[in-house]
Amino acid sequence: MRLEQVEQRVLGAIRFVDATTKLKIRAPLSVEAAGLKFVRNLSGHYVIANALGLEAHVAAFENPPASPALGNLAFEVSVADPSHKYLPRRHALKLPRDPDPQHHAAADSLFQFISVELFPSSIAQTGPGWAVIRATVLKLGTREPLKGSLIRVTRKNGTAGDEKPLGRGLTDQRGEALVAVPGIPVTTFGEGAGAVTTNEIDVTIAAFVDPNASGIPDPDDLEARRATLKTAATDAKLASGRMLPLTLEVPIP
Repeated sequence: MRLEQVEQRVLGAIRFVDATTKLKIRAPLSVEAAGLKFVRNLSGHYVIANALGLEAHVAAFENPPASPALGNLAFEVSVADPSHKYLPRRHALKLPRDPDPQHHAAADSLFQFISVELFPSSIAQTGPGWAVIRATVLKLGTREPLKGSLIRVTRKNGTAGDEKPLGRGLTDQRGEALVAVPGIPVTTFGEGAGAVTTNEIDVTIAAFVDPNASGIPDPDDLEARRATLKTAATDAKLASGRMLPLTLEVPIP
């Protein structure tokens, strides 16, 4: 005997991960977006159950509507952590996603999670053996805190513009950021004419600031536009288990 049958097609799912460890965040988060309805499932994923402009897609299974085109609708997702261990951020989401099972491996496939990184706040715990940077980003001259700044840590003398960051972070309302770099060996090979082995690595730490930005930052947008942003950088040495306090002053007219 069938009492009730409910069938509904979902439009995607977001998985929030720790920006340092890349592990899924299991604690409940506050996730909102105008025009979207989220349902948190038992796995801790935020399923997109409904979307403005995609009402017909929810009831369509084998033949979803061809309109609007894939990725043609833009939504702005805001996420916050009630425990304040992670900083709030925005994420630009494009729908509909590709429903073709043959394209299941594609980044925009309906069958792939949308992975969104959250950055640790200054009260977040760090792991043993991590190099930890506690950075403060200020406006040069006035020393005004610059909130929503993106911080990138890269190996010194990397290829400009193409460096894969060893760590990233965001500044809070006070212009402060915690950036953790895990995985630095206790002993590694030195560079140049110095010692053959060393317990330090040479890095460049840079802050990128959009002086016209307001509200909650979107770190992915800052990352994509960093070549056009105001910046300040310094060289430093990191070591496993060491904490480095740092102040960067960004020249802003």
